[in-house]
Amino acid sequence: MRFGLVLTLCLYVAALTGSALAATPRIVGGQEATAADWGFVAALETKHGSSFCGGAVVAPQWVLTAGHCRLYSASAVQVVAGATDLAAPNRQVLMVDRQLRHPLYRQPVKGAPRADLMLVHLTSATTAPVIPIATGTKAPAVGTLLHVAGWGSTAYSSRDDTYGPGVTLLRQTAVRVSPADTCATAYGTKAFATAAMFCAALPDKDACAGDSGGPLVSGAGASGILVGVVSWGTGCALNDYPGVYSLAAHNRCWIESTIGLPGAPDVALATDDGSLVVNWESSKPCVEATDPTGFRIRIAETGHQIDVGGTVRRLDLAGLVNGAPLTVLVSALNINGEGPAASKTATPGPNLVTAVEAVWSAYRQVTTTFVLAPHATDVQWRIEGGSDLKFKAAPWQVAPAASEPTIISFARSGVPRGRQLEFRIATFDGAITSTTERIELSVATPPVAIRRPHLRGTAAVGTTLHCDLGHWSGTRPFVVVRQWLRDDQALADQTAATFVPRTVDAGRTVACRVTISGPGGIVRRTTSGLVIAS
Repeated sequence: MRFGLVLTLCLYVAALTGSALAATPRIVGGQEATAADWGFVAALETKHGSSFCGGAVVAPQWVLTAGHCRLYSASAVQVVAGATDLAAPNRQVLMVDRQLRHPLYRQPVKGAPRADLMLVHLTSATTAPVIPIATGTKAPAVGTLLHVAGWGSTAYSSRDDTYGPGVTLLRQTAVRVSPADTCATAYGTKAFATAAMFCAALPDKDACAGDSGGPLVSGAGASGILVGVVSWGTGCALNDYPGVYSLAAHNRCWIESTIGLPGAPDVALATDDGSLVVNWESSKPCVEATDPTGFRIRIAETGHQIDVGGTVRRLDLAGLVNGAPLTVLVSALNINGEGPAASKTATPGPNLVTAVEAVWSAYRQVTTTFVLAPHATDVQWRIEGGSDLKFKAAPWQVAPAASEPTIISFARSGVPRGRQLEFRIATFDGAITSTTERIELSVATPPVAIRRPHLRGTAAVGTTLHCDLGHWSGTRPFVVVRQWLRDDQALADQTAATFVPRTVDAGRTVACRVTISGPGGIVRRTTSGLVIAS
């Protein structure tokens, strides 16, 4: 009896189905697979026991399959592992709680998915062997002989585009890697992406419907390496249309970051009075790598442990004893457990900076004043200002050693005035940077004339006129500039609070223009004019 193979996918390029080849059913060549060579293979089934995709065990609780195999919710899927016979009494039936499709999965051409991979998480570990993933970044060399296996269809008719039934005994066949140009010609460059997929075929041998997600391997048994994942194609074993596979090595970073433990974060500590501020960053080995689900912070000396969410990157540890060195360990968490911890040691102590004040001191200018406690060695300090926790640091300054408290004032210009601001002082001592709590500074409001400027006095030659500023509200301090005008023209050097008209001013109109500059803006107002009598 001649058996066909079970090996391809659930999706096909719609525009390419319906080949002009012979319409008689064709057997997809292959033979029964042995458990010794394919112990890592897995089948995705519905809860009713209907197999719809294949996969490979890549970690005790993870199965790698195709992204387009996400046909049902996780709770409706079970995985069969540890047996090549889906009806065998010793098969392992494992429940699924998560299906994580590759983050770049998409179908720019219908039926030809890109990044066509998915990792299925099992609620309990399988005892089936794990297959390692191929290294490198490129597809195997053209002509390389590989093997693919699955429980899918064994026959395909190109006349009516129909597929035969699947089988319960795993079948496998050999295929050879095809040139990329052959695949691009067959399917078009919009469908076939050479960087992330490759083709493989042999005459009358191919994967077929129901084999999606199944493994394409190099070697056999304990020496087997996962090279590709059954993805898509047109029909089965058609001479002009080789099967398309997702390249496992191209996606190794995403796979390993998902099935493995997260790496150790980068940690920095800042000391304060009775507290430590822990800051950390979690770098990703690649853009598509999975983010941690949380972080664990521990103090080695006290045994304290705090778990926080995956978006948190800062934690204030208060109520600590000054003068005692403390080691803080930070580790990342994901579905697989806790990764290695990074540690830093620092000693809480009274903050050198006290009595901090930040005030608007002029238009777009803030002056920060603080007291630096006595310090035996030189201390570096700087102002850090910003909004919404996005601080911009000024250059470091040096405060020489001092046996008495030092008062330091620093004016910073060009400060935006349209939003609430925050400032803090940072000091650097050895390898430790300490910062004060944030000092909030409200949005500066522009000057508003509650009572407008006006002139006082008799409008006559030789008498004194007074330029009254009126009354203003708004954020202070204000800088006031007066300018006397004759017939709306500025009088040179006439900027005092008073003005004595001369004979040349007789019959002319005199007024005073007042400019008020404050942190919130600049406003100009001109008094009503007076005609000077001779």
